[in-house]
Amino acid sequence: MEAEGEGVAALSLDSDGERWTAPRHIPRPQAFDATVPHFYEAPLDHLDGFEGAPEVWCYTSHLTFAPGETVQFHVSTTEPTVEIEVVRDGLKPISVYRASGISAAHHPTPERYYATGCDWPVAHEWTIPDDLPSGFYLVLTRINRDGVRREYEHGFCVRATTSTQPFLFVLATSTWLAYSDWGGTNNYAGLDPTYPNGFSPRISIHKPWAKGMMAVPEGAPRKPHEYRPLPGSIPRYPPIEFAFTRGYSKFYASAGWATFDRLFARWAERHGYGLDFATQHDLHFRPEVLDGHRCIVTSGHDEYWSWEMRDAVDGFVEGGGKLARFGGNFASQIRLEDGGLTQVCYKEHAGKDPILETEDRHLRTSAWDDPAVGRPGAQTVGACAISGIYALVGNQAPRHSGAYTVYRPKHWALAGTDLAYGDDFGGSARIFGYEVDGLDYTMQNRLPVPTPESGALEGTQIIAMGLASIDEPDHGHKGTVRFYGEPTPFVGKLLYGDDATEDQVAGLNAGNGVIVSAPKGAGEIFCAGTCEWVNGLKLGEPSVEQITHNVLRRFGGTAD
Repeated sequence: MEAEGEGVAALSLDSDGERWTAPRHIPRPQAFDATVPHFYEAPLDHLDGFEGAPEVWCYTSHLTFAPGETVQFHVSTTEPTVEIEVVRDGLKPISVYRASGISAAHHPTPERYYATGCDWPVAHEWTIPDDLPSGFYLVLTRINRDGVRREYEHGFCVRATTSTQPFLFVLATSTWLAYSDWGGTNNYAGLDPTYPNGFSPRISIHKPWAKGMMAVPEGAPRKPHEYRPLPGSIPRYPPIEFAFTRGYSKFYASAGWATFDRLFARWAERHGYGLDFATQHDLHFRPEVLDGHRCIVTSGHDEYWSWEMRDAVDGFVEGGGKLARFGGNFASQIRLEDGGLTQVCYKEHAGKDPILETEDRHLRTSAWDDPAVGRPGAQTVGACAISGIYALVGNQAPRHSGAYTVYRPKHWALAGTDLAYGDDFGGSARIFGYEVDGLDYTMQNRLPVPTPESGALEGTQIIAMGLASIDEPDHGHKGTVRFYGEPTPFVGKLLYGDDATEDQVAGLNAGNGVIVSAPKGAGEIFCAGTCEWVNGLKLGEPSVEQITHNVLRRFGGTAD
């Protein structure tokens, strides 16, 4: 849940209604509080002085494939031929396919590409070998003009058709789609003149991924701050500064394979945990991918889920399966339409969702804890975004230690960590942020327990906690711009209606992040409650690694 006050000018088109004429940098109307500029990747061929500039883009027909299925590569380029290489992106990247001299051409980008797809023709096809292992595969599409080389990164999942491992690693593809702003528009901001900030409630999978979502340079800033702001200083946004100066999407550190899911996959491989891979789209359309597995694993930033995805997970856990969630920000309901080619989410404009006029109004694309939806997020993953949210970003808990504080050191998940009551851990890797899941809680016998209003599962144990906030305050320092603003009035209205009191709204800003475990039916849930847990794995933070081992060994059936 990233409440961004991003205003942009409407897209203008050439007379043929087909090609971009909007610049890469769109001025923001003065009425908007946040003034971080909107910038993005888009074709340049129409701009004066850039006609025919070497460019190449690619997307695939689907986000997930099984061995034996055929991948269709849709390409637009300024060159007559391209090269395509497919690489399994694991601990050691392995090239599995390469084709050169593929005939290609430039194709115009339709006006509403973000909602309806780019509609480029198929340039190449490849049938996945029957013995290709499950995993995530990068698609590297290249051109070379007189020594000037361009490469574009796309990617897809190869799912297992039969379970070969105890763990099914589910990629957060719905969150990737919501944030990917190739061409200038995503589920937060952009060029659509219909909605405030130019966002689009409909997102097509038939478009390239934004730069940085599939691959990102080592050392690129993550969302949580590496610095401690001095008193009187203004909010800073290192990933946006990095992106602006290097041509990456400003959302590269918010979601995607490169920043989040990849870190867990590589860590698991390094430590010998076998993973079968699937996407959230697989959970939605083919929940049988869960068959034969002992544990679902998710990681990083997994904000958006459909009702059907939750049904699949709930049924699996209630039947005796396990859910290991090393991620955070379980926030909003989405719908998948057009056979999964289109993702729908109206977010704060859910009152305009056309499904409200149907008998399926509970599928309105709002927060899970919206009373009109009536399905608290904690019932599936153990905690929820609306009680948690931001830390170590902008001016939201900007001086947080980045650590969790231990409340229940004798919990099985902390075995072997040597952590004691009151200890902090994970701060060196800033694991607490940038978005976290929390619970409404009270103190009993000096320990935190969920309140009945929290939506928590019976038997939920809060193992560790930290503090977070929704609003980004403006302290009035000269030069301040705010990326996040103050969404508590909207959230207050969402939860409490038009009669929300000042105390109710103010209380929403007193958020928290929690590590929890909970029984559910015959199964069990562990939730780390933070997007940045994976950074602790990447940097080898001892307590984070030990807790992850404890969870996987218990849930994978290899521990007592």
